[in-house]
Amino acid sequence: MQTDKKRCVVFVSLTGDEQIKCYDMDPDSGALQLRSTSNAHGPSGALCLHPSGEIMYDGHVGSTTLASFRLDTSSGELTLINKVDTGVDIPAHLTTDRNGRFLLTAYYGGGGVTVHRLGDDGAIGDLVQYVDTGEKAHAILAMTEDRFVFVPHVCPNNRTFQFRFDSESGQLTPNDPAELAPPDDETGPRHICFRPEGDVAYIVNEQGNTVTAHRYHPEKGTLEIFQNISTLPPDYTEGGATAHVEVHPNGKWAYASNRGHDSIVGFNVAVDGSLSTFGHFPISESPRSFNIDPTGTYLYGAGEAADTMTCYRVDGATGELQPLQDYAVGSQPFWVMVTPLD
Repeated sequence: MQTDKKRCVVFVSLTGDEQIKCYDMDPDSGALQLRSTSNAHGPSGALCLHPSGEIMYDGHVGSTTLASFRLDTSSGELTLINKVDTGVDIPAHLTTDRNGRFLLTAYYGGGGVTVHRLGDDGAIGDLVQYVDTGEKAHAILAMTEDRFVFVPHVCPNNRTFQFRFDSESGQLTPNDPAELAPPDDETGPRHICFRPEGDVAYIVNEQGNTVTAHRYHPEKGTLEIFQNISTLPPDYTEGGATAHVEVHPNGKWAYASNRGHDSIVGFNVAVDGSLSTFGHFPISESPRSFNIDPTGTYLYGAGEAADTMTCYRVDGATGELQPLQDYAVGSQPFWVMVTPLD
């Protein structure tokens, strides 16, 4: 079914203000208009939507708590359902299974992964499992068939854990192999995404400033490295730390954010999934999260240290990013999520 782009909104989580803002997106210009501001009930971090589209989850990145919210799809306002204290420091990323029965969370400070059962009302329920994978877990991705889960860890843990997932019990068990080593000892896997075909995964490396491309073996649920490419220009020597990676909905381009260089790098995606750089596009200081709207027309990226989010138009022929407008969104924008509302 074609997305009704007139109903797209942009959510921004603000760690410093402990708020989640919702902006209406003009489909013709990409311009944003603030629709609502909601209390996040904690230092807001990564967001994810329940498959129903009516519940949102927030990992309170400056604490040990997770929160669930009822989403009013008319107003964009969020109402707290419940908040749970996991006792594990710095929830960095979270996701649900495709049926919305479990919430899976990766923790940067305390390390490891939790699985919580979700109630019929979306409330975060009992802890099903805690898996200690060590510190610096920074993302968690469940494949669409709910059989396998990947958890990248930045340095010094410096590896991606591979799990099997039981969608009935919510239990994670180590896959074979249980861990995937990155290209070298100075590479810290941070975030992961797949191209639309589902056959190639890209991991952005916070330490190392690279994106690593992997073949995905769908029967085994494992990844195999076949390319590692820099996110920085060849003449740039001041270092930095990458943050996020996404593939455009058309599968032709991939993007990653560079903190330090303060840019978004664009890659062409070849038929075999390999990457080649086509440009670096300036963004406000310390870009962490960005997201592309479902139509592939606009990219929204936030500079965490600048309290600013920028709207870019994506060139439909080249994938290049044209900056359109900056928005002062509030203190420490952590997560950007573009989504249609029913």
